[in-house]
Parts: sequence; C-alpha cells; structure tokens
Amino acid sequence: MSDEPLQLKPRLAISIDQAQAIIGRVAPRATVREVIELRGGEISTILEIVLTEAASYILKVYPEQLQWKMAKEVHVLGLLERVDIPVPRILLADDTRSVIDLSFVLMTRLDGVELGRRDPELSAQDQFAIFAEMGAALRTINDITLDSFGYIGPNGVWTPHPTNRAYMSAQFDKKLTEFCTRGGDEALAARLRASIAAHRHLLDAADVPASATTISMPATCW
Repeated sequence: MSDEPLQLKPRLAISIDQAQAIIGRVAPRATVREVIELRGGEISTILEIVLTEAASYILKVYPEQLQWKMAKEVHVLGLLERVDIPVPRILLADDTRSVIDLSFVLMTRLDGVELGRRDPELSAQDQFAIFAEMGAALRTINDITLDSFGYIGPNGVWTPHPTNRAYMSAQFDKKLTEFCTRGGDEALAARLRASIAAHRHLLDAADVPASATTISMPATCW
C-alpha cells in the first residue's frame, strides 16, 4: 500500500475560456455564461457549465491518482442505458489533458433539486414516496446482470468471484485490514469480523451477479 495520501476532489478552477473550449467540442454554437461548483461527489470535483441559450452541462474532473474512475463512470453509465430511469448521458470523455490538466467527462444535467436541500421541509409521506421511488429504481438497476460477482472497473468486473459470499468476504477482509492499518481500533475490527463470520450465510441469498450491488448512481444534480 502506498504511503502517499490520496488526493480527492481536485481544487481546479475552470475558466470560462476553458469551459468554452470543452463545450465547443459538443455544441459549437453554444456560449458559456458561468461555471459553478456543485455540492456532492466524494472523489471528483463537479461543475455545472451554464449556457446562455441552452440547458446546462455537468463537468466531472477526476483526481490524478484515480483517473481510471473516468473510464469506469463511462462504462457504468453505458450499463444504465439499458434501464428505463433518468440517467445522465456522457457527451465527452477526455484523458488527453489538452484543455485542462486532469481527466474529465462532460455529461447532460438531470433536472431537479438536490434532495438534501429539500429534506427538512418534506413530510413523512413525501419522504416515504421518495424512498419508494429510489427502491423502484434500484430494483430496475438490479435487473442488469454481470458476468460475475466483483468490483466493477473501467471495462467490466475487475475482481471476479464465483459467489456473492466470496466477493463480500474478500471486501470485508480488505476493508477491515485497511481500517487497522490506518489506525483503527483492532478490538472493534475483531468484533466486526466475528459478527460477519456469524452471519456470512446471509450473503448466499444473492445468487445472481446483479449490478445494483456494485453500481452507485453518478453524482449529478437530482
């Protein structure tokens, strides 16, 4: 494991001219009005490119150490094209560093408001309806099957495992080992390992490698 700290959410200012150069590759007649950094995204910096005469676009910029996640996002959104739910559409994926010094994707923006900004004003009934809709979307995504259980990488499953138990057991072991390496309480890790071992049979319930267990929805405007 590298001792170099992982640099997430690159602090990269995108100028109007740079945004215009990016947009010009997909919409030559569009004019950029402003560039706004959005909330959300644990890894990538997410920017909204606002146009004067058309819908906005979303620009996601990836940290140098995780540039491979750009290709993964393109792959995952390609899988999601198979389902009948609103998902962003990739317009451009660029790892050449010809416009900015990091890899990025340009995608369509989904209309809506971030749920976190509305949550305090929602009734219990509204919240139930929203979570029911999320569950229905995950049920639809779950219909997408993969070649094997494992972590999805840029071109499919990176770490194939024969069963869900084998994959999740490997993930639990990896993350708990990392937890201790980074200074976590070893006694707590031992208790978690014991609990996982006692309930490991529950992992056998997932007998088909479905994508809902390994796909996270892209971070855009909801």
